[in-house]
Amino acid sequence: MVVDAVPLTFGYYTAALVAAAGIALASGLQFAVIGLWRRREAVYLSYAMLCLCIATLALSNALLHTASGLPVATAALRTMIGAAAISFLPFVVFIRAYTGGPAQLRLQLAVGAVAGLFMWLNLELPATVFFTQLAPGTGIALPWGERLYDLAGTPSVWGLLFHALTYVAFLWALSCAVAQMRGGERLRGALLAICLLSQFGALLWGDVVVDALGHHYPYLDAFSFLPFVLLMGLSLATQLHQRTVQLELTTRRLEAEAHTRREAEFNLRHVAYHDSLTGLPNRLRALDHLATLHTEAIARGQHGALLLIDLDNFKTINDALGHPVGDRMLEAIADRLLAAVPPDSILARLGGDEFVLVLGPLAGPAAAVQAQAQLAAEQMVARLAEPVAVDNRILAVGASVGVALFPAGEDGVADLLRRADIALYRAKAAGRNAVRLFLEPMQQEADTRLALERGLRTALEQERMPHQFTLHFQPQVNRRGELVGAEALLRWQHPQLGELSPAVFIPLAEETGLIHALGVWVIGEACAHIRAWDRDGVVFGGRLAVNVSAWQLNHPHFAAQLEAQVRGAGVEPSRLTLELTESALLRDFDSALETLNQLSRAGFRLALDDFGTGYSSLSYLQRLPLDVLKIDRAFVNGLTPDAANPLASFIIDVAHRLGMAAVAEGVETVPQRLALERLGCDGLQGYLICRPVDEDGFRRWLAEHQQARTLPQAQRNAAEGVIPRDRSPRDRNSSGDNS
Repeated sequence: MVVDAVPLTFGYYTAALVAAAGIALASGLQFAVIGLWRRREAVYLSYAMLCLCIATLALSNALLHTASGLPVATAALRTMIGAAAISFLPFVVFIRAYTGGPAQLRLQLAVGAVAGLFMWLNLELPATVFFTQLAPGTGIALPWGERLYDLAGTPSVWGLLFHALTYVAFLWALSCAVAQMRGGERLRGALLAICLLSQFGALLWGDVVVDALGHHYPYLDAFSFLPFVLLMGLSLATQLHQRTVQLELTTRRLEAEAHTRREAEFNLRHVAYHDSLTGLPNRLRALDHLATLHTEAIARGQHGALLLIDLDNFKTINDALGHPVGDRMLEAIADRLLAAVPPDSILARLGGDEFVLVLGPLAGPAAAVQAQAQLAAEQMVARLAEPVAVDNRILAVGASVGVALFPAGEDGVADLLRRADIALYRAKAAGRNAVRLFLEPMQQEADTRLALERGLRTALEQERMPHQFTLHFQPQVNRRGELVGAEALLRWQHPQLGELSPAVFIPLAEETGLIHALGVWVIGEACAHIRAWDRDGVVFGGRLAVNVSAWQLNHPHFAAQLEAQVRGAGVEPSRLTLELTESALLRDFDSALETLNQLSRAGFRLALDDFGTGYSSLSYLQRLPLDVLKIDRAFVNGLTPDAANPLASFIIDVAHRLGMAAVAEGVETVPQRLALERLGCDGLQGYLICRPVDEDGFRRWLAEHQQARTLPQAQRNAAEGVIPRDRSPRDRNSSGDNS
């Protein structure tokens, strides 16, 4: 063999291969560290893997050309092919990441599988995957006298397939580079294209010049990767530098912003903890101070007090004179409160027309602390009771104060604030301009109120109305004892609290807005009972009275919705009498009048309940389309045939002069009935006639009443004069209940 005849030399070519391997290895290690530092960024890690494969390829090429025999050369060739096969996967990942394409997992899995197949074949086949058999070649003599070892052999099908896939990979990568240039990244795309073209040229050199034409020249594959290593390293380094510069600029900008933020922090802190209008500490600052004081009071055995101050009638001034005047009013009130603040306390504005005063720490027994808090609250009320001059106007507001002492078993600041709010609510309910101290029974009342609200909401939302709510009926008769109708009265059988009067839950339903849904249910039940009585031939007087809340009457679509509901239930509106109180007309008389006219035109009968107990106005009364005027039980009590109440007589006379029927409530004795008949009252309702009963009881009463009407007059008078003896005090008090 010629290779063995002439000694091999280590010359420039081999040295260049070793240098290329060193350059690729250094670049690979560098970018491997960068890739790990950059949170395993794919473009850097895949490039580092490619560089390591190129270094292995160049070093194996140098070992092949300086081999001492066929086994060493075969091992070097097998290593070269393995490095080339491994490079397929990082090559695809790098091209995708460098050109900005999406990471295609299926493509990567396919390339990895093909690379694994070639690596396995390369290890298993005796002459590597490129050849079916191998033999020492004649050697390669370079012009400068360097001789290289080479191999000769028969190419295999697997080797040809490997070369074909290599061409496909480079053409695909070249298309990605062209697309990158067209996408606007011309420089980066051009660098990649140059590297790929140099490698493509090296492939053509080996396949055409060396293999096809048979010239004894060395392959240039390892050297062709050197531009790739250098140019791509330069491109990635430039990109990394740009990112570093951008990061530095961002860091400087963030530092400048942080400096600006630190400069403005003092002002922001003041704004965050103070009210912009009055300059007082705001809610956040007050609660923060209260939490600290509360903790210290518990730890040191001291006391404190929380005073919740709410202005009375401030909304009226704000609405009438505008928000600018209201704002100046709040500023003046804040100054006035500050002048009355005791030492070692903090005054804050919670929002709107609500202020809070935190007293403490206070020494001494609980009674002394309570006296101090009471005195401070009364001073606040007295200060705010004085008129305030705002823009040449003398304005007056009062204040209600709720006081809560601590520690007193409360669960933190939120619970303490809630207690003060409960006490404030009681001060408002007491007529305003008052001070109330929180007491434990107030909490029990608040809990009961919450339980009622939850129960009412649950009953409405979960369709439990038929199981908890029922209608009771109280008949109405005329002077001759003839049945003219009945009033439907709502009852609530609460699962835990038992039977509840409408006086308990109706105000709550009005405050929570549930009165509308409750009213719809009552009307539906009333219509259902009317239909059932008509079906069964029950004679009940033909009309059923239902109470209407002021909140329902103020709803803009109440009349239309009520008419649609009643007619949809198959009942004529004329068979329902809608009872409303005088308070329902006070909110917006013109709007209420329009609604009543709509109801009257629809056919509903209208009754004014408890007339004479509210703000009765005869000028308003004559404008209302009323059919019935109901006399409150307060004017019926004490009536006798010989001592008539002049107000009762006056109400009956007014009703008749305005073309209305007069119906008296709370008729409980025969003398009251006789007196009302003598005054010309048209209708009677009360325990003398019948107590409110459920439907079954109402049907029994109707049957008994019809039977009694057939008795002789003397017996009938005796029967009608009997008052039930089992009447309990609760029944007597509920004879005038409203639904």
